[in-house]
Amino acid sequence: MHAQEPASPAAPAGITEALAHSPSLAGHGELVRRMTAELAREIIEGELPSGCQLTSAELGRRFGTSRTPVREALGVLQREGLVEIEPRRRPRVVTLSLPEVRDLYEIRAGLYALIAGAVAERAADDEIQQLDEPLARLRTARDAGDAQAYFYATVDFRRVEAAICPNRRVGALIDSLGLRIYRLRSFGLSLPGRLEVSCRDYGYLVDAYRARDRALAEAVTRSLMSKALAAIEKHWSRLAEPLPAARTTSARARQHSR
Repeated sequence: MHAQEPASPAAPAGITEALAHSPSLAGHGELVRRMTAELAREIIEGELPSGCQLTSAELGRRFGTSRTPVREALGVLQREGLVEIEPRRRPRVVTLSLPEVRDLYEIRAGLYALIAGAVAERAADDEIQQLDEPLARLRTARDAGDAQAYFYATVDFRRVEAAICPNRRVGALIDSLGLRIYRLRSFGLSLPGRLEVSCRDYGYLVDAYRARDRALAEAVTRSLMSKALAAIEKHWSRLAEPLPAARTTSARARQHSR
C-alpha cells in the first residue's frame, strides 16, 4: 500500500473568508472550496513555491476525488492569481514579475489610503475600537517572532478596517485583487525586521484613527505599503525564482513524509 500523504492543516479563517467574498467560487461545492482554500494556504505560506507543478492526478489522489473537482479548484486559483494554466502544460504556481508587484502595491496603497481617510473621518468610535483585538494579536505575534500568525492577524485587521469603512464599495475592490496579494504580504512579513516595523506602524494607524487625523492615517497607510514593497524588492529573488520543471506536488509530498 502507498503511504498516505499527511493531511494539510485547515485553511486559516482569513483565506476562507477572502474566498467567501470572491466571485471566483460562485456555484462551486464544498469540496472545491476546501481544496481551493488548502492549496491557496500552501501557496501563500510558501509550501508550494513559484513554478511548482500542480497535476490533477496527484491532487485527485491527495484529496480523494476525481480530476474534475481538482480542475475546478485550479481554475479558481488561476482567477485569484495564484496559479497559471497554459495550453499543453501542467498547471503551476505563478511566477510573479516585479513590475506587476509594483503595480499591485500602488493600487493597494491608493485603496487603503481611501479606507484610512474615511475611517478617520467618519467611522464611529465603537467601530474603531473593533481594531483593538487584531492589533493585540499583531503585538503578540510580533513578540513571539511568529511571522505566520502575524500575517493572519494583519488579514483580520484589514478585513475589520474595510468592514467599518463608511465607503462600502472599496472592500470589494480590494477583494478583486485576488489572493496573489496574500502571497506577497506573507512573504514580505517573513523577512528580517519586518514584524517590528509593521507592528509599530499599525499602532500609529490606530492612534491616527482615534485622533480623527485623516492626513496622518493616510500617510501611515502609504508608509506601510511603501516599506512592504521595499522589503519585497530587496529580497525579490527569494520569491520570484522558479523551481526546476521536475518539481511537482508529489515531490512536496515526499518531503513532508520524511
